[in-house]
Order: sequence, then C-alpha cells, then structure tokens
Amino acid sequence: MLKFSFLFMALISVQVLFAQLVTTSSDGRYTLSEQGASYFAKLSLDCTAKPTPHYYYQALRQPGDTQTPTDIWPAFYGCYDWHSAVHNHWALIKILKTYPDLPEAAAIRAKLEESFSEENIRQEYKYFETNKERYIFEFPYGQGWLLKVADELARWDDTDAARWLENLGPLHRLCAAAAQVIWKDMKAVELSGSHDAPSLNLSFAIDYARTFGDQDLLKVALKASKRYYGKMTKAPLRAEPFEYDFMSASLLVTDLMRKVYTPEEYLKWVKGFAPGLFETQTAVKDLQIKKTDKHDGYESHWDGYHLNRIWCLNGMLKTLPAESLDAATKAAWVKAMNDMWDYAQESIGKGNYDIDHWLSSFSVFALIGYE
Repeated sequence: MLKFSFLFMALISVQVLFAQLVTTSSDGRYTLSEQGASYFAKLSLDCTAKPTPHYYYQALRQPGDTQTPTDIWPAFYGCYDWHSAVHNHWALIKILKTYPDLPEAAAIRAKLEESFSEENIRQEYKYFETNKERYIFEFPYGQGWLLKVADELARWDDTDAARWLENLGPLHRLCAAAAQVIWKDMKAVELSGSHDAPSLNLSFAIDYARTFGDQDLLKVALKASKRYYGKMTKAPLRAEPFEYDFMSASLLVTDLMRKVYTPEEYLKWVKGFAPGLFETQTAVKDLQIKKTDKHDGYESHWDGYHLNRIWCLNGMLKTLPAESLDAATKAAWVKAMNDMWDYAQESIGKGNYDIDHWLSSFSVFALIGYE
C-alpha cells in the first residue's frame, strides 16, 4: 500500500509539472505556458554558459592544443557542441520575444548581449575562415540553425536584436552562401533524421531567404526541395526512427514542403507522401509513440524525435486547408502530439546533461517554434 501511494503521488507530481509547462489551445493541442517558458529558459541559460563537458575535447582537439571551447567559439561554446549552443540561443531569442516579461528576461538579454557581441562573432567567423572545411563545418545541421537564429532576430522589432543581427551578419551570410552553393550542386539526397538531414537546412534556408529577400538562395532551395522530394511518395513513417535518428526523417520533409508549395498544391503532394495521416486508424498507427524505458545517452534521441514530430505536425496544421482533416483524424493527431510531449518530458530537467543540453530547445520549438 505504501509503495502504491508513493507511485501515485509521483504520477500526480509529473502531471502537475506537465500542467505547469503547457496550456491547452482551443483544439486540444498543448502550447507553451509562461511557467513553461521560464522553465526552459533556465535550462537553456544554464547550458549555453557551460563549456564543459564538450565534444571538442573528445574529437576535435589536436595533441598539444591548449585551447578551450570558449577560446574558439566565444559565442557558441556551451551545450556540449556548437550546433546545440546555436539552437539553444534560438530558444532564448524565441522565449524572450514571446514572453518579454519573464523573470529570466534580464538574464536572457544579458546572455544574448554577450554572445552576439561584435568581437565574439568576429572570433566565431575566424574559425570558419581559417578552417580547411570552411563551408562544410556543421553543415547542414548547425549552419541551418544559425540561419534560423538570424531569421528570428530579423523578425523581432527590438533595438538590441537589430544590433545583434548586424554583428552576426558575416556568419549568417557565410552559412547562406554555403547553402546556396551546396544545394545547387547536389543532385540527390537520402531521407534522414540526423545531423545530415537536408530537409532541416533547406526548410530554415527558405525561411531565411524570404525574410532577408535573398532571391538567389530562395530559388536554389525551392528547386532543390522539389528535385529531392517532389516525386517522393509513401514515406516510411512507421519504420522511424532509423537507428539513432533524433528527428523524424519523413515529417521533416512534410515541414519543408509546406513552405515550397501553395496550400492546395501541398495537400495534393502530402496525400501522396504521407497518405496514412489523413485517415483516423492509419494516422494512429503512423504516429504511434516508440518508447524506451531508458532516456539518457543515445536513447534520449527518441525524446528529440518525438518533439520534432510535434513541431512538424504543428506546421502541417497551420498550412493545410481547414477541410483537409475530419474531426476524428485531427483528434488523433492532437492526442498523439500531446502524448509525445508527455513522453519526452519524462527525461528533461532531471539534471542529465546528455538530455538537457539540447532537448530544452527542441521542446520550445515543438510548441512555439514552427512558422
């Protein structure tokens, strides 16, 4: 009886935490609450300021090298690796834009002021400039997120943000140039939900190109997206995730292509690409949660995978014509999305750096990041 009481109270505590992190929109989907924004702000502030442990010491440092991540990447030195630091900065920007009166607002602004100083970004750019793999360092994943950071800053009516964006200019223009050159020349790609996923970079490159009026990049990204995915059908939704993917290879493509086509064109395309999503029973199976009792290490990738599915489905719901889904099928989507959120949050904020260094930002994107 005592054991049962303990388990019951633990379950109630978890449910209360979920309730604090989210509110429910009119159609039943979770959205981020102010308490949730504060919670994830603390996690992202912590990891963006933490230079160790870091991937640099395991894979990049050469014998005799005495540099630290802070020396090399004075803006994006935390969160275990460069790309995670970049997307946690995106999360901080998004949180401050959306919830400007949070208790953490001053700390967020101070951190962004430090990271996006002219000197720190100059040093970040120097690493790209002197690296023999200048255009492919952190391409496509990390560079894609850098484009999203620039895009988020550019769409923010804020004096500090305008200055930070100006400082970031050399770096985001380099990443935009890399995307234009590489996607123009690459003839074919594979479905991927990992760091090599073309669809994430292309999706963020299209957002960036439209915000900055970069017509050359936009033309290349739209053409490449159609070349890679325009004729692809029957995505393997139920086979995912592949190996240790931390995103949904198939739904990343649905998120990309809604930015490529008109809503009517998109509906026709997506019904060929993911037909099961448009019928209640098959949608339940296509969106079934893949669970593991272990959430740390590589298994934490499954938490990110489910959060990524939420943000892609949220994007689809924003883009699809209203009559595209019947009530029962939309309800199946909403239940699956909320269940995915609850499952992923079992692992976050428990003090495990394997998890917290990246899943805070994925949580923010899942609920308020899609555009």
